[in-house]
Amino acid sequence: MHGESPAVQHLPIYLPNEHYVNFHAYQTINEVLARQNVEKTQLIAWFDYNSAHDDGLGLTYWQFPQHYTWNAKDKSWHPRRHARIIGRMYFVSPSKREQFFL
Repeated sequence: MHGESPAVQHLPIYLPNEHYVNFHAYQTINEVLARQNVEKTQLIAWFDYNSAHDDGLGLTYWQFPQHYTWNAKDKSWHPRRHARIIGRMYFVSPSKREQFFL
C-alpha cells in the first residue's frame, strides 16, 4: 500500500547482560535463563561477525546494515546483495553514561 525508501533497521544497544528478555508466563526462570544463553542479539552477532571476518571491520554498528543483512532465523549477519537500508540505533540518554559511550 505504501512504501518507504530506504528502509530503516532498528539496532538495539545495551550493556552486557542487560538486553531485553521476552518470555511466556508459563516458563520458569531456569527455562528463560537457559534459552537466553544461546540466543544472539544483533549487537552480539555484530561483535561475533567482526571477530571471525575481516571484511566488516571498517564499519561501525549503525553502518553495518548497509552492507549486511540480519537473518533472524539463524541470528547472524550475512553480506547484503541488494537493497538500500539505513541502520538506526535506539536513543540512549547521556545520563546512562556507560551505555551512551558504548
